[in-house]
Amino acid sequence: MAVMGGEIDFKDYEQAQGQLLPAHLRDALDASDPVFFIDDFVEGLDLLAFESRYAATGERAYPPRMLLKLWLFGAIAGVYSGREMARRVRFDLRFRYLAGGLDPDFRTINRFRVRHREDFALIFRETVRTARAAGLGRLGRVTIDGTKIRANTSRHKAMSHARMQQAEAELEAQIAEILSQLEGVNEREDDEHGDGDGSGGLPAELQDRKRRIEKLRAVRQQLEAERGERLKSSSQKSFADPDANMMMTGEGSLQYCYNAQAATSEDGLIVATGVTDSPLDVQQLVPMVEAIQKTTRRKPDVVVADTGYLSESNLKQLHAKRQRCLVAVRGRKPRPWPSGRHTKRMHRLLRLPWAKQIYAHRKTQGERPFAEIKQTMRFRRFALRGRGNTRGEWDVVCAAFNLLHLHRAAMA
Repeated sequence: MAVMGGEIDFKDYEQAQGQLLPAHLRDALDASDPVFFIDDFVEGLDLLAFESRYAATGERAYPPRMLLKLWLFGAIAGVYSGREMARRVRFDLRFRYLAGGLDPDFRTINRFRVRHREDFALIFRETVRTARAAGLGRLGRVTIDGTKIRANTSRHKAMSHARMQQAEAELEAQIAEILSQLEGVNEREDDEHGDGDGSGGLPAELQDRKRRIEKLRAVRQQLEAERGERLKSSSQKSFADPDANMMMTGEGSLQYCYNAQAATSEDGLIVATGVTDSPLDVQQLVPMVEAIQKTTRRKPDVVVADTGYLSESNLKQLHAKRQRCLVAVRGRKPRPWPSGRHTKRMHRLLRLPWAKQIYAHRKTQGERPFAEIKQTMRFRRFALRGRGNTRGEWDVVCAAFNLLHLHRAAMA
């Protein structure tokens, strides 16, 4: 290429040229990469609860320690799909390093997350205990907050209560018609060929309708039990994930979600988790306080929560437990004048300068983990369905958040 003063001289560029790569993957990675922190943390865990779920006979299973590393680092890297994780093991040096020369397929990776959904709570607690041993996770002021996480379903897989009743009646009529036709066919065959032994079984179309009506009844009964007297003909339930409920998201739209809870320490560590199918936070205050004590084995000095957690019953229970708390009485939406002895006392307490100063930290302290989980870690939707599965998935994400927090503190 000719220019004023001569030609431009570019660097040599040859894709087909052989290259000498490091003999060990560790040498090809940056020493400050969080992959090493994840590796060291999991290597120091006692995973007997994980290993005991495998049989001693049969084909050798993939090490649960290796798969746990993949899921924890995957959450930090924003990877929550088993297919994507299996793909990363082939080309991403960090995932290849954690896999240790193994090549698990996406089914193995996904089964691990479902099989150990209850065991992930142990991993989360270990991250908290590791942090507290390192001087983090200070419990002077703990905030409790919730965020709506999209469920793995949509409105297209939902049905209203009125439509459920109509569909159930239609299926019952179809089943009755098929049985009537089947009875006529059997009578004609008996007349022609004699009595049969009844071993022909039910026709496929009848079996399919019976499965559909059983599923329909189960979802309808679950909806009726959850709504009770508040049940309306327009009340909906998802068939893909009956545990999920319609909730208002931060974007201002109604979607099927779960209400994910987190208690955050003064220095930004998540010290307790929870998942509920209720869009309201009011029933979660006391269980979250108990979860903090179970995880850390001590009571926080003061628990701070917004007005969504306010109820006279909650304040009364925390008072009986001798747990100090600051729960907002009046939020952005207008509320009736406080009633109840404990609520009135909280209203007076929040006027004091020291209480205002403590409560002022609630928003930044309580909502910052959710912002990082949704933005940096890109976790905005559950991959699994059902309250038990989503609870395990949330524990994995919060454990990964804590490990990332610990890694940054160590690097600092």
